[in-house]
Amino acid sequence: MSRVKKIKLEIDDEIEFPILGLSTALGDYRLAWELNSKLNLKFERSVEGTYFSIPDKSKKTVDYDYYSYVSEEDMSKFFLVKNKQKGSTLFSDRDRLDFFLVLRDNFIYDIEDLILDLRKIRGVIAVFSFSSSEFEFSEYLND
Repeated sequence: MSRVKKIKLEIDDEIEFPILGLSTALGDYRLAWELNSKLNLKFERSVEGTYFSIPDKSKKTVDYDYYSYVSEEDMSKFFLVKNKQKGSTLFSDRDRLDFFLVLRDNFIYDIEDLILDLRKIRGVIAVFSFSSSEFEFSEYLND
């Protein structure tokens, strides 16, 4: 009688998504306006009392304001978060970046084309591409 071969299936339920880091002197409202006008999006400021709540190094929860673009038609969900807010830095290991554009669900843009379009916006100095797996707190960016 032959031995039964067992195959182990591992499912990683954390889906990676792109995060773009932006270096710019623009304010958050101005950058959101530029993204809306140049990329035909509709970023809106988060409602008062709605934040990304992420623990800092001392495990104290810090709330970050953000702008969001959610389109059920395009099945897309983007977030624009300022890296430095309320005396704290969202991602201190990337403290030279001013904003993060979190592309939680992206069925609109090819990432390389989006990066090129972002670099064309007046006031945007640099754009860097990351994967959510590179961020320690990416699980807080899921919704």
